[in-house]
Amino acid sequence: MSSGKQKKENEAIPKDIEKMSFEEAYAALKTATDRLEGEEIDLESTLAEYARASALAHHCMKLLDAAEDRIKVLTDEGGVIKLELFQSGGTD
Repeated sequence: MSSGKQKKENEAIPKDIEKMSFEEAYAALKTATDRLEGEEIDLESTLAEYARASALAHHCMKLLDAAEDRIKVLTDEGGVIKLELFQSGGTD
């Protein structure tokens, strides 16, 4: 049985979404969510919109994870300043 995180990593993100910046993908996700919540659309369109919104959300999460990996922290250990990767306190 595979974990949810492994499943997310294996999902294919459409090329048009993969090229989006975080801001573009987030705006498109908001638009898709608004459409799903507000418009009366047929079942097939709903399923397609949901799949797109899911891919957009996954892409946003992937970009945020990459940004978090790049955050560095300056620490002072006994008068010696070190540059280290940011370590979040959360658990996966």
